[in-house]
Amino acid sequence: MRGLIAVLLLSLFLIGCKDNTTVNQQILNRIPTDSKIIIATNDVKNLSDVISTSSLLDEVKDLTRIKELKTASEFLLDYDLKGESVIAISPEGKDNIAITLITDLIESKIVIEDSMSVHTYNQITYAEDSTHAAPYYYLNHNGFHIASTSRLVIESLIRRNVEDYIFDSQFASIYNRTSGTDLSIYVHGSQKDWLQHFLLKQNASNSKVRGHWFQLEPRKTDHAFNIDGIFTYADSSQQFHAIFNDLKAQQNRVPAIIPSNVNQAVMVTYGDVRKLHRQVDYYNGTTSKLNKTLQLILENSTELAQVALPKTEALVFSLKPFEALFMDMDSATSAKFDYRNFTIYELREPVKTQGMQPLLPIDNYKFLTVIEDFLILSTTATAPEEFIVSYQNKSALSQQAWWEDLSNNISDSSTLMYFTSLNKIQESTTDKQDSKILNKVSRKDFPFMVSQYVHEKGYAHYHTSIPQLDASIQSTGIVQSGSFKSPRKIIAGPFLFPNHLTGKHDVAFQDEDFTLHLISDTGKKHWSKNLDAALLGDIAAVDGYKNGRKQLAFSTTNSIYYLDRNGKDVNKYPIEIKGGNTQPLSVFDYDKNRNYRFLVTQGKTLTMLDINGNKVKGFKYKKQDEIISQPQHYRVGTRDYIAFAKADNTISLLNRTGKVRTKVKDKIALNGAMSFQKNLIKMLDGNKLIYLNPTTGQVTDSGKKLSDTQHYIALNSIEIIQNNNKLIVNGKTVDLPYGTYNDVKINQLLREEFISVIESGENQVYLLDKQGAILNSFPVYGKKNTAIAVSKSNYLATLDGDDIIIYKW
Repeated sequence: MRGLIAVLLLSLFLIGCKDNTTVNQQILNRIPTDSKIIIATNDVKNLSDVISTSSLLDEVKDLTRIKELKTASEFLLDYDLKGESVIAISPEGKDNIAITLITDLIESKIVIEDSMSVHTYNQITYAEDSTHAAPYYYLNHNGFHIASTSRLVIESLIRRNVEDYIFDSQFASIYNRTSGTDLSIYVHGSQKDWLQHFLLKQNASNSKVRGHWFQLEPRKTDHAFNIDGIFTYADSSQQFHAIFNDLKAQQNRVPAIIPSNVNQAVMVTYGDVRKLHRQVDYYNGTTSKLNKTLQLILENSTELAQVALPKTEALVFSLKPFEALFMDMDSATSAKFDYRNFTIYELREPVKTQGMQPLLPIDNYKFLTVIEDFLILSTTATAPEEFIVSYQNKSALSQQAWWEDLSNNISDSSTLMYFTSLNKIQESTTDKQDSKILNKVSRKDFPFMVSQYVHEKGYAHYHTSIPQLDASIQSTGIVQSGSFKSPRKIIAGPFLFPNHLTGKHDVAFQDEDFTLHLISDTGKKHWSKNLDAALLGDIAAVDGYKNGRKQLAFSTTNSIYYLDRNGKDVNKYPIEIKGGNTQPLSVFDYDKNRNYRFLVTQGKTLTMLDINGNKVKGFKYKKQDEIISQPQHYRVGTRDYIAFAKADNTISLLNRTGKVRTKVKDKIALNGAMSFQKNLIKMLDGNKLIYLNPTTGQVTDSGKKLSDTQHYIALNSIEIIQNNNKLIVNGKTVDLPYGTYNDVKINQLLREEFISVIESGENQVYLLDKQGAILNSFPVYGKKNTAIAVSKSNYLATLDGDDIIIYKW
C-alpha cells in the first residue's frame, strides 16, 4: 500500500499536457512490454487540474526522481492531443524508466529525413527531437503515433507484430471495464513495490504477487486528496488479495482504539473465520492448525489489526458483543497488574500466531488486556499501556479533528484497510537529499494515508484518502507528550521548569531518597541530584543572570538551594539553615527587573538573601511570634507588602526592609492560604471569609461563612468557593460531574487564568477556563498533584502513583 503514494507523486510530470482524445482498442497492443504504470484519459487536462490543485504533490515536486520524470516527459508539451491517448511508464535498465505516448496519427509529426535527425530500424525511419533537456523519438506507424524517451522501446514497437500480440490479458479485462472515464491510472499490482523502490531510491525487495492491476481515479475534495478504483486478482491463486476473496466486509471499529501516534496499522475484517483461515493456508501453501487461544479470540471477534507504534507493536481485535469475557483469565494467567484502572494479564501460555501470517506476524504474545470492546495482545507489558493512555486521553484515530472529513471519503466497512503515517513514508527513503524534502512535509498538514478494499469475487473496490489539514480542522485537544516511571516513591512534585534550549518545559520531582530529578517533556531523564532533605514548597524558576536562562531556587527542610538548569550549584549555594526551614522559600522580584530576593523563614526569624548567597544588609526583621504561613509579596500602587501570619493570630505587613508598613489591629486565625485580588488580601478567619486592605490595615467581613467542607481561593480575576464538585466562580455556580474532588487551584499562564482540579475517584484531571467551562479534551488521567505552565505549548504534569505523566495542548 505504501507504494501507492508513489502513484500520486509520479503524476506530477504530466502537469503540462492538455486537450481531448478518443480511443481505439488496438492501442493496447502497442503498450510497451513490462509497463508498470499506464495512464488513459480522454482529456489529459483532467489530470493536470488534479495535480495543480494538490498541495501535497507540490510539497514533493523536488524529489530527485520526480524532477527526472518531469524532465523526461517535457516532450509531451509538444502535443495537442485529439483522441484518447495512453501514456506508459516502463523500467529501462537498472535505474531508469521510459515514458511512451501512444495516440492517433498526427500528420504534423511526419518524419522528414532531410530536415531532422532520423534513425532507421527494420527499414522504418523515426525521428529524434533534441529540443528538450531529454531527447525523445517518434513516428507514425501502423495507424498510430508513437513517441518515447527510449530508442529501445521505439524499435521494439516497430518490430512487434501487433495482430498477434497481447500486452496483458488481465489489463485488457480491467481496461475494458473502466475505459471511458475522464481519467484512469493503472498500476501493475504484481509489481506493487517497484514504483516505491524506484521513486524513493530503495533497494528492491522480493515480495509475493499481490494481484493483477489497480485502476485508479484521482478525486480532489476540500480537505483531502482521494483516489477511487478497483483492483483485480485471481480468486483461486496464491495472490495476496485472494486471501480476502468473497469475505463479507465488516465495520472497521479498530480506529476507535488505535493511538493517533501510530506509524502503521493493517486492519482485516471477517465474518467467517474458518473461510479466512482456509484462504490464508492456501496463500501460504500449507495446512495449519491455529493456537487454541488465538482460535478462541478469532471466533469471538470480527476484526484484527497489526498496529505499529513508535516504540512498540501490538495486535488488536474488535470483539463481538458479550456480557462476560469469553476466557477464564484467572486460570489462563500467571500474573496480572493494574495500570490506570485497567488490568493487564500475563498469560501462562503465550498466544502463538503461526498459521495466520501474513495477516499476523509470527510471534508469541504473552500480555493481554481488554478495553471496552477491544482485546489487545502484545509481547511486552508496555504496549497495552499506550492503548490505555490513548483511550483515557481520547486521542485515538477516530477522535482526531480530521476524522469526520476523512469518514466522508471512505467506507465505514472494508475487508482490508491500511493506515500509514507520514512518518513511516518519510523513513522509507535512503537518499539524503530526498529525505530532507520529505521531512519538510508536516504531519500536522498530512497526518496519514488511508487505503481500504472491499473484496468481491476476483476484484476489490479500492479507496485511498490523504487528509489535508488546515486551520479549520486542526486539533486543539490535549495529548500526552511523555511519561516517566520513577523506580522510587515520589515525595514532591511534579514541578514544571522552562527549558531555554528547546523552548519547552521540563519536569522536576523528588523521590524518597531525597534525590531531585529533571526530565524532558517527552520523559527523557536529564539529570539527578542528591539533596539533604525533603523539598519544602514549590520550585521557583528565576533568571538571576538576566539572560533568559532560568535557574531553580527552592528550600528543603535543612537548606536553601540554587541550581542551574544542568543541576549544578550556583554561587555559595546550597546554604544550610541551622535549626531548619519552617516555611517554604519565598522568592521576590519586587520591580520585575530580575533582582531576586530569597526570603528564608526559620521559626520567628526572617533572613533575606541575594542570588549570590549573601545576606541583604538593608533587611532587618524584629522577631515576634512564630511565623505560621509562607511570606507573600503583594504590590498596591507603588508600595510593596510582605504578608504572613503569626501564631498569636496576627497578620504582619512589612516593607522591603523588614519593617512594619501597615499595622493590622484585628486578630485573625488564618485558615488556609492568603489570596490576593483587586488590591485586597482575602483569607479565611476560621470559617469566615474576610478582606484585608493592606494600605489601611482595615479588615472587612464579607458576610460569607464557609462550612467545613468548603474551600476558598482567589487570584487576579478569579474567586472560587468550592464544595466538592460544586464551584461558585465569581458568583456563578458551576457543577462538575459527580465525584470526589480535591481542592481547586488557580493557575496563571501568561495573561490567562485556568482552574485545575482532580477528581480522585476516577482519577481525572479537569482544566477549566476562568468562567468555569471545562476545556476541550479534558478531563485527562491523573491521580494527584498537578503543575501547569506555558512555553511553545501549554503543559500539564501530573502523577499516577510514582509515574510522571506530561500532557501538552
